[in-house]
Amino acid sequence: MATVTDEQRADTKTTGEPPPAPASASRVNVGELVSAVSALLLLAVMFATEWYGVAGVPDPSYARPAISTAENAWNGLTDIRWVLAATIVAAVGSVFLHASQREHGAKTDTSRVVASLGAVSVVLLVYRVLIVLPGDGKVLDQKLGAFLGLLCTLGIAWGGYESIVRQRARADAVQTRSRRRSRLARDRSKR
Repeated sequence: MATVTDEQRADTKTTGEPPPAPASASRVNVGELVSAVSALLLLAVMFATEWYGVAGVPDPSYARPAISTAENAWNGLTDIRWVLAATIVAAVGSVFLHASQREHGAKTDTSRVVASLGAVSVVLLVYRVLIVLPGDGKVLDQKLGAFLGLLCTLGIAWGGYESIVRQRARADAVQTRSRRRSRLARDRSKR
């Protein structure tokens, strides 16, 4: 259980700010949770849904020019799948890393890595889903899974960006608090 020191009480009275949160408070913020949930959804969407309609072998009866099948993201995106896998690992891993760092008070900043990988994944999927379909002409169309995957990568990128914003706000608050404490100490020493 965290206790409030006399110095923190004096800070609260002079600055009007509440004392800082105890060290055991959760260190996982909303942006990280959004990224992790989006990453887990992306993992499910990559394997469980169809992303592309693919022209198969010609039908022997020639009633239809080809038998069409569908591919998931893992089979349809042979190069991009590794970037997506790294993005998923980074987003989910950052939540586990920050949850494990509650004990000692230090926090590794993974928000920039998650935001960068999320943004790269968004750009790659926009290119492969909306602009140029993969497969050298074998891919006929996009399926619902491709658009859901794109939404999931947008969620990862937004969550990483939100984490960056929170980190900056937290750093600014710490700077402001330390400036107020130094001013208070100077004022006390002048008396």
